[in-house]
Order: sequence, then C-alpha cells, then structure tokens
Amino acid sequence: MMSEQYEYFAEVPQGYTVDRPDGLWRRRGDAWEYLSLLDWQWHDVTATNVQTPPAPEVLHAVSEEHAAALAADRQGWVQYWAHYSSRRAWDDGRAPTTVVRRRRSPENIRDESFNSESEWGPTMAAFNAFDGRSSTSPHLVELTTGEAEQLLQEIFGVTGATEL
Repeated sequence: MMSEQYEYFAEVPQGYTVDRPDGLWRRRGDAWEYLSLLDWQWHDVTATNVQTPPAPEVLHAVSEEHAAALAADRQGWVQYWAHYSSRRAWDDGRAPTTVVRRRRSPENIRDESFNSESEWGPTMAAFNAFDGRSSTSPHLVELTTGEAEQLLQEIFGVTGATEL
C-alpha cells in the first residue's frame, strides 16, 4: 500500500504573497499540520491551540520544493525594527535603544527585544508602538535582517544575534 503524499499550502491573506506568506501548511487526507515559525517543527493542528487551518480562500497550493525553500528561509518569517523610546526621540535624531523583532506563527505571536544580557526577551514594544492608545509609546522603524544585525553590533557589540 502506497502512503499518501502531503499537499503543501502557503497562507496568503491580504498584504502577503506566495513567496512571502503568513504561514506554511500541509495536508495528508483530512489531517492538517502547520510549520511552527517558533520551533521550526510541523505540528498537527488537532494537538495544538490552533485546531483548524485558515480559510480555504487564503491557502494557495505550492509544490513540496517551494514549501521546503520557504521553510528553510527562517529570516523570511521575521520582522525587525529599530526601537526608539518615542517618536520625539526619533525626530530629534537620537540613536535607537535596541532592536525589536516579531515572529508570527499560527500558534502564537512572539515579540522580543534584544537586551543588555545579549539575549532576546519578551517585549510589549511592538504592541505598544502599533496600539495607538498611549501617548508615550515607543517608535519603531522597520529594518532588514542585515540592518538589524548591524545595529545590534553597534549598540551591543555582538554579531550573529539575528540567527535563528
């Protein structure tokens, strides 16, 4: 008896593309799994808090090779920002205080900032910056992975901090 192959899907809601999707899914029969963008493992949706795949209209079939390439590009799933204490600090030309990153995965969104112990730790900076209800929220300026790496070298004297 031949085993059933997986079908692979890129999760592509508005604002995303098949080459830069919001998530990566696979299905064998009626069993769905997603690639965790936090631990880089495939997880059965029924064994997690996710429970179901996204709506069919945002799932786009991709080849196994395309799915493998997307999964291998870990940095493609991460957003980085330079963190300024406020919009005024940024307007005044003050230097950023750290780097903030966001890793979105079907099971959780993880926002982290790089700290003085040379570690990534939980932060509310991204939430506060984009929430808009606070007048004292930090200001974030989007960075590429390379720019984030360079800024971390300048502020903390470390290299390789953006590696996943």
